[in-house]
Amino acid sequence: MSSRLGLLLTLLLVPGCADFHRGDASPDAGTPSSGDGGGGSDGGGDAPSFATDAHPLLLSGCQSCHRAGGAAGNTGFVLTGDADADFQVSNALTDTAAPAGSRLLRKAAGAGHGGGAIYADGTPEYQKLLAWIAGGALP
Repeated sequence: MSSRLGLLLTLLLVPGCADFHRGDASPDAGTPSSGDGGGGSDGGGDAPSFATDAHPLLLSGCQSCHRAGGAAGNTGFVLTGDADADFQVSNALTDTAAPAGSRLLRKAAGAGHGGGAIYADGTPEYQKLLAWIAGGALP
């Protein structure tokens, strides 16, 4: 388990979050940065889940703009508040093979995001999203 935690900490390298119709991520996306701390759910070794770990963060940090009628309501990332529907749009922006490079995580940290950083690299929220993706981006 400690080697998995080491891998997870190693993956804390990418800043990133905004309008998903703007094309490729900005040139700074994927640039290593100093992130510290652990991620994961509070579930004692269980993989983090979307419904318990990621969805509440996306609702509180992103849904004010990324909703129908919101400032980012015309993007490909629109949250409804329904965990099943929101999982589908969120999961499409993850890369479990390279979690720190996931578009969802890069945008959340501010890379190419018109709204700036929502959850900066190294924050507990960023780490929780990273842990969810690294854990397989489970529903």
